[in-house]
Amino acid sequence: MTTTSTLSITREILRVYDQRFLEVEPPVRRQVVTATKGMLGGLLTAEVRQELPEGARLRAFCIENELFEELERLIADELAGRKEGAVVVGGRVYAVYPYLRGVPRQDADITDEVGVEHVLSGLVWERSGRLRVSGRAAISRVQARNQVVQLILRDGDETVIHPVSTEGEEFEYSLELPGTGLWTVDVEVTVLGLRRTALFGTTRANGFKPPKPREGVTLDLSDGLWIGVESTPLPEPRRFWEFGRSRRG
Repeated sequence: MTTTSTLSITREILRVYDQRFLEVEPPVRRQVVTATKGMLGGLLTAEVRQELPEGARLRAFCIENELFEELERLIADELAGRKEGAVVVGGRVYAVYPYLRGVPRQDADITDEVGVEHVLSGLVWERSGRLRVSGRAAISRVQARNQVVQLILRDGDETVIHPVSTEGEEFEYSLELPGTGLWTVDVEVTVLGLRRTALFGTTRANGFKPPKPREGVTLDLSDGLWIGVESTPLPEPRRFWEFGRSRRG
């Protein structure tokens, strides 16, 4: 059996461990776990485990070790949107579950699964012509001080980097408009040697209101924040010779 087919079968077996699992009586849950443990025997190779998402890996760990209560809590927390924290060790990110002991490092490794959690809170035009940008950004589940947050503007091959914070997750920054073009705005977070980037503006705070239109500038929030800057036409040269001729006339 190929790794691909084994992975597919394993995913299907673990798929039942959701709300449906919590709705059956405890004795039935234990029977399901015991049966699943036998079905997973021989399927969970290192290659297969590596391809499974964190939730599936930890479900498998609980099933293999018949951790009934821990499995139920894992599923309930996931359904409620609660996630445990994580630590960074040697550039790798590991999930930390206080109620799970002995989780193998490869099962706790979520390096490839963590991204940037970000919120655009406000956009306000300043009198200076700059755009004041406020928001929040952090690498999900990693709590650490002195993280570096940057806004990165890109237009084709050109990139403009704006460091906006070197402390907490919240930031407010007076952004000078870039040159003519259509610019995407990414948010990048670096902490403990770990760096993640995401398109900024896809998530906005409750009550967010776009700024008033401004001549020569377009702010597009349909898919993240895009800034379109039109070219400013040069003023026509003053025609001194006509003025002088008219005076002589």
